[in-house]
Amino acid sequence: MMAPADTAQDLAGAARRLEVLASQHEQDAVASAAAELAQRLEQNRFHLVVVGQFKRGKTTFLNALLGEALLPVAVLPLTSVVTVLRFGRTPRAVVHFQDRRSSEIPLDRLTDYVTEAGNPRNVKGVAYVEVFHPSPYLEGGVTLIDTPGVASVYEHNTQVTYEFLPRMDAAIFITSPEPPLTSAEIEFLRDLGKQVGRIFFVMNKADAVEPGHLAEVLDFVRRSLPRDLPADTSEIFPISARLALEAKQKRDHLLLERSGLPALERRIEQFLREEKNRVFQTAAARRLLALAAELRMLLKLEIQAAQMPLEELQARISEFDRQLRLAQQQREDNRVLLRAGLARLSASFENAAREFAESQIPAVTESARRHFQASASLPRRKLAAEMDRFIATTVHQLFEQWRNQFERQAFEEFRAVAARFQESTNELADRVRRTAGELFGIEIAPLELADELAWLESTGYYTDTLLDWGLGNAPLLLPGPLFRRYLLNRVLKAVREELDRNATRVAYDFKRRLQKSVSDFERSLEAKLDEAIRGIRHAMDAALRKHQTDSTRVRELVEELSTAIEELDRLEAAIREAAPAGVAN
Repeated sequence: MMAPADTAQDLAGAARRLEVLASQHEQDAVASAAAELAQRLEQNRFHLVVVGQFKRGKTTFLNALLGEALLPVAVLPLTSVVTVLRFGRTPRAVVHFQDRRSSEIPLDRLTDYVTEAGNPRNVKGVAYVEVFHPSPYLEGGVTLIDTPGVASVYEHNTQVTYEFLPRMDAAIFITSPEPPLTSAEIEFLRDLGKQVGRIFFVMNKADAVEPGHLAEVLDFVRRSLPRDLPADTSEIFPISARLALEAKQKRDHLLLERSGLPALERRIEQFLREEKNRVFQTAAARRLLALAAELRMLLKLEIQAAQMPLEELQARISEFDRQLRLAQQQREDNRVLLRAGLARLSASFENAAREFAESQIPAVTESARRHFQASASLPRRKLAAEMDRFIATTVHQLFEQWRNQFERQAFEEFRAVAARFQESTNELADRVRRTAGELFGIEIAPLELADELAWLESTGYYTDTLLDWGLGNAPLLLPGPLFRRYLLNRVLKAVREELDRNATRVAYDFKRRLQKSVSDFERSLEAKLDEAIRGIRHAMDAALRKHQTDSTRVRELVEELSTAIEELDRLEAAIREAAPAGVAN
């Protein structure tokens, strides 16, 4: 049996050969993916990625593993930043920018780059941050990665996590009890299961559940998990990352056991010791074979194009362009339908918000009257401030509870509308690729343009202060009984006004988030559609260019491409020979 180090070396060599072959034929997407995979194999860099929905405690969990509060958790995470943890004797951090610059920073300045508070809307252009730490988990080439949350509050979080999927080798999936598993998480798990070799399930914040109910929550999650995942779905680890971190900082072994983390740590350590290499190399081999298949298809397409008479080639390219224009028109039609569906959803939400506000007026008015009477002995300014607080708190609590419930339903409708758009875009991509295959007599595998929706955070609720209306502070000059009568009338009027005002705000905010979320979703899918046909179009154009410039070179070109395919045959055989057992294609 081949040693793991030999297998990794052989696969890395195959990846470099594939990179060179793709570069020689100007298929840059294949070349870039092969180069990145080769580098990871050469450095034995295993990606163990922490994933899950926003606010599940992923970063606290990583801090608990490391045993110190290294990564910032007390603020909202930054949209598009992936945090990569690598082994280093001395703790330090390096920020990598989108313009390819990098800069070492003190660890206490991480907040300035990876949080919304320190880097609003990523104005500093951070691509990702590397944090080096002497944790035993990071030895032997293991890289722990903290990803943005799926179905999260910022528009790019989910997109960044989905784009990282092909680079994941194994995943620690974090959920928590409230709610225990959402539809967005289940959908993400289905996509995750297609990419990684192993998934560990963690129920964080288990200490927030009554002990008698925890088994019921775990059983619900177990039954809700998609089938055919590369995981032991009966094995869900209930933990409290917060307690675990506190225990490690205090060196409190009893508290650490109570947190539930040691059982998970033992399982992860066993995996890294016994399974890591096989999982990594299996994933790498499958990825290489998929890249090789894509390159083979593109080379065959170029051969077929090169062998056609020039006029026929031009005619078929024209037909491909015509089909592409039809697909683009269909995409525009689909966008109109998508926008119409979202407009209906937005209008439905607005009507529901207004109906809810109207229905709450009697109860809130009576509650405000009672609270005013109970607080009537307070000094004037304190009484006005107390009623301000009461109205603001009541409005916030009422709308927050209603919005959370209604938005879950609205989000499912949103996902259903967007799913139809995604399915249609997938069909367009398949149609375009299939058209190319039919025109040039080759088989082209379908390409699924999976993507996920982002969901923006609500901007909140606002109420005006009672004494800033109309006469301003002048009512304070009224005699006591008149002031209290005036203030009570003002309170009762404000209840209706603030409920109505915040219904409008909630509806507008919902519409804003819908529009922004779907714009990002459309842009991401369209970029992937363009990428899906870029290699095909390049192969056609390369053959046409060589036809037009030097028709005598066609035979030489076909020979070059055929030789490249023969090299691919040998390369695929080498990958299969080097790969762990079970990698068939």
